[in-house]
Parts: sequence; structure tokens; C-alpha cells
Amino acid sequence: MTDGLSKGKDAFTQEVKSLSQRAKYKGIGNTDFGSLHEIDTVLSPSSVCREYARELYDTISQTLAIRTGNTDPVMPFSELDLYYYLAILLRERIKDVNKDRLIFSRNDQDVKIPHFFYIVLYHVGEVVDEQRHIWIRVKFAGDDLTAIEDKFRLAYALEDVEAKRLALAEAKDGLMLYSGERYERDFVYAMSQKLKMLEMHGFVNGSAMPRGLTGDLQFMLFVWMENKLVHPEPNVEPGLALLASLLHFSRSTNILNPYISYGPEGAYRVLLKEVTTPRGQ
Repeated sequence: MTDGLSKGKDAFTQEVKSLSQRAKYKGIGNTDFGSLHEIDTVLSPSSVCREYARELYDTISQTLAIRTGNTDPVMPFSELDLYYYLAILLRERIKDVNKDRLIFSRNDQDVKIPHFFYIVLYHVGEVVDEQRHIWIRVKFAGDDLTAIEDKFRLAYALEDVEAKRLALAEAKDGLMLYSGERYERDFVYAMSQKLKMLEMHGFVNGSAMPRGLTGDLQFMLFVWMENKLVHPEPNVEPGLALLASLLHFSRSTNILNPYISYGPEGAYRVLLKEVTTPRGQ
């Protein structure tokens, strides 16, 4: 009995020490670290991000049609390729923030990111709010990306050649370039090369992963609730809300109640055409 209590006390002591060390690492070691709240914010592409990929794809198609005089231009990638590419970039940004290994070098200038999404990624990161005494951490959970990876993984596991061919064809339905987890790095560079080629038509890209791993506090405090983007503060830059709309923020909301609504999904979708217009138009 005594041994059990002793072990429990030791475990609690170690937990407190660990939290203390992390609080000091974050520059808040002089405060009451016992009241520090660690909040895990899980990010994934939102339905607005899916719409952003569609709007950007349509804009590219229309621009190529005008520039080439071809009403049905040959697109360099599919709409699904573009969406999964954004999902991969978000996942890699979060891996970078958490100091995990990326599938490409974070400083590789050959990695091209559509400019509006690059700004979104720039705001993603771990952040400490000393006033509220919260430490916001970030994780990735992209269900769409996981689903397509699982399809390819199962297809590659098949031994029968014909069954594998059919399974791969089904997994690749709607995709031109994306080929599953084992080829993700090649896919990133293929997409980057094609996005770079589109720069001659006025499309602007960021290069490499954003520098700095700390997120923007106001950005990271957004959360989706019942298809509405909400925030615990009344005076948030509207442009920041548009950036945040591309990501699905989910976490426990008990600590930061009440939240203020910054609009439903539809309110952000109508603005996407403005952020996908190529330069010079």
C-alpha cells in the first residue's frame, strides 16, 4: 500500500518537474507553472480549403485559356492533386513546428507554395499566451490525406499484378500526379515545378517552408464550432479570419469561453476569388 502511494507520488513529482521545465523553456518559468494549461490544437484542411483549391484550379484553367487561346487548356495537374498538395504542405509545416523530420528540406527554395496558402502556413505554430497562461501546441489530422494514403498502401500490398493495377487505378481516381506515401517527395517537387511554370502567367508562390516555428497568437486562437469560425476576442483583424478559414481548428474550448462568431463557412467562400486572382488582373 505504502509502495503504491510512494510510486504515485513519484510519478506526480516527475510530471510537475517536467511541466516546470517546459514552462521555463517557454520563458514563463517565473510564473505559477502549476496553472499553465497546455492546449493541443488539431489542424486539418477545412471545407473552405477544399473550396480554395477548387477556386485556384478554376482560376488557373481560365487564365491558361485566355493566355493560350484554347478554351479547353491542358492542365498540369488535377484539382485533387492541388488539394492533396496543400494538405501535405500543412502536415509538413506542423512537423517542422514540432521539430519532426520533413519529406524535403525546410529551406529548399524549389518547394513552391501558392502565395495565399504560404501566408496561412506562416501563421501556424506553437505559441504561449502569458496573460491567459496557456501554451498552444499544434498537431495534424488530415482525414482526406490519410484516406488516400491508406488506399495506395493497400493497393501496393497486393501481390496479384492485375488486382494491384485495378486497385491503383481506383486509388488514383481523380488524381494525375499523386501516387501515395512512397512517392510523396517526388509529388511535392513535381507540383512545385508546375506551380513555378505558372508564375509566368501571374501566379505568385512562396518558396520553401516559412521561417520561424512560432505561430501567431490571434490566428491560433480561432476554432470551428458548428460550421462557424469563432474566436475569444472581439477585435480580430478580418484578414486574419480569412486566413484561418482555410484550416479546421479543433480543441477543447473550456478554457477560453465564451467565443465570438466571425462568420459561417459561406461568408469566407465568397472571398476566395479575390485571393486566387493572378497578378496583373
